[in-house]
Amino acid sequence: MGYTNSPLVVYTKLSPNHSGQRTHSIDRITPHCVVGQRSVETLGSIFAPTSRQASCNYGIGVDGRVGMYVEEKNRSWCSSSNANDQRAITIECASDTTEPYAFKDVVYQTLIKLCVDICQRNGKKKLLWLGDKDTTLAYTPKADEMVLTVHRWFANKSCPGSWMYARMGDLASKVTTQLGGTQVETPAVTDTEKTIWDFLFGKISNAYGAAGMMGNLYAESALKPGNLQNSYEKILGMTDAEYTAAVDSGSYSNFVKDSAGYGLAQWTYWSRKQALLQFAQAAGKSIGDLQMQLDFLWKELQGYTSVLNTLKTSTTVKAASDAVLTGYERPADQSDTVKEKRAGYGQKYFDKYAGAKTDKPADTCTAAKVIAVAVEQIGYKEKASNASLDSKTANAGSANYTKYARDFDQKYPNWYNGKKNGYAWCDMFVDWCFLTAFGYKKALALLCQPERSAGAGCTYSLRYYKAKGQFHTNNPQPGDQIFFGTSLDNSTHTGIVESVDKKQVHTIEGNTSNQVARRNYSLTNSRILGYGRPAYDGAPVETPQPVTESEAVPFLVRVSITDLNIRKGPGTNYSRTGQYTGKGVFTIMEVKSGQGSTAGWGRLKSGAGWISLDYAARL
Repeated sequence: MGYTNSPLVVYTKLSPNHSGQRTHSIDRITPHCVVGQRSVETLGSIFAPTSRQASCNYGIGVDGRVGMYVEEKNRSWCSSSNANDQRAITIECASDTTEPYAFKDVVYQTLIKLCVDICQRNGKKKLLWLGDKDTTLAYTPKADEMVLTVHRWFANKSCPGSWMYARMGDLASKVTTQLGGTQVETPAVTDTEKTIWDFLFGKISNAYGAAGMMGNLYAESALKPGNLQNSYEKILGMTDAEYTAAVDSGSYSNFVKDSAGYGLAQWTYWSRKQALLQFAQAAGKSIGDLQMQLDFLWKELQGYTSVLNTLKTSTTVKAASDAVLTGYERPADQSDTVKEKRAGYGQKYFDKYAGAKTDKPADTCTAAKVIAVAVEQIGYKEKASNASLDSKTANAGSANYTKYARDFDQKYPNWYNGKKNGYAWCDMFVDWCFLTAFGYKKALALLCQPERSAGAGCTYSLRYYKAKGQFHTNNPQPGDQIFFGTSLDNSTHTGIVESVDKKQVHTIEGNTSNQVARRNYSLTNSRILGYGRPAYDGAPVETPQPVTESEAVPFLVRVSITDLNIRKGPGTNYSRTGQYTGKGVFTIMEVKSGQGSTAGWGRLKSGAGWISLDYAARL
């Protein structure tokens, strides 16, 4: 058959990493999460080296633009399955760096448009999400059908992440609607546990929150929507099924006032049971219907704003679980023992569905991933006390309390040689970024550290690299760990190298002015002792070539994004004018180096101000 490519593509950088022409016609689409809020240009650079041994057909950047790296006629290397990729269009989507690997809305909306376009050009009128690996792989699509698959079915990965996985059905529905096809009834998921997880995560969009709620529901009802409080089975002389049938038929009329706990959340108080009954009757559903109870639970949670906010923002299962226990379920026993037990239930669901085990493998170990984690932390402020640790700005102070040390102390007690919260934290910030990006064992290996080490101290971290022959005194690379001090035996500060140009090294550092922030230094700065270089798997991050200030001007550049900030001077240390360039071609009258741009800053001919040339292509 003849193959075409998407007209939505605005950037093309073809990768050598593919198998040539497909051996199967296109009848699948496989969305992936990048694990980084990356641009289409960065994705092109990632897939360019042959050493990378990976690629995809299309990528959607953080701004919603579409890039192409392998033409549709060719099989990409993306999903850990030759059989899948021979018939699938693979799409890498910019995402957060940590579970649930959420997409920005502009990325998700572009994914819908791209899937519609792929289906239309390949003669498909329906996009199907069958929700189960075995069912999907055994299914033979009809001539007008395209099927969704996911990377996690073929490898031990979370991809496309819990955020996107929970929206696969929505993606299929929206695409099919735009194609004008008939909505396909997705086969019912018989696994109650999985149904509950998908619902909660789809609503909360935070795996910690979904797991915390689910652990509590398990403690209340063992996840059985028809569960009648055990003691009332004897009091009323009815089984779960008999009670449910009697309430549905109206032969038992005391459901509201009998004080018997019922359902997933064991609703007990009369006003809550009355609301549940009325909700079921309005929906025309049994009082024991699972989906009805989930919908009611979500409606009811809107009135518990503090609990709901915690579910959406918590960074541990324990925090989410405790909020549900004390603020929503409110049983008589809210002891520490009960809290630990319920959080333990939740953690099992988190590990099962979010894949968040301490030794979770990263897709690949590249500098880009750890830099992306560090970028997300910019603006985090050290705390005055051991409170509000997960907020970027609340409780700001100078007492060295941070979420980074908290996580090592509580979640990973074998990482260091003792508890560290309340101590200087610049090195802990670096270690935390590596742990978040790559998982426990790989992070330790990349940092050259053993378990129970003194790696929270800069001098010791430097020595670990040096002992492995991975410490360099010049030629810094993105992803290096930079060390400062007076001698190799007295390193006093550290950070992560974000980029390098001909004059400066640009870093992201923790515990700099009591916060996480970007900094830049002359390459000849006497305080720089050198650079620890982790042994990354993939190619290093490509640093844009800087434009020298002596370069001939004026010249033309093309801007392909809509929201490029215009600043009052050449650097991010200058304030924004409040205006954006929009897409188009612009004349640059002067070039200067400055903070926040490796390619330099260009002064616009219009007089509006300065723009970063990192986001402009010279014509």
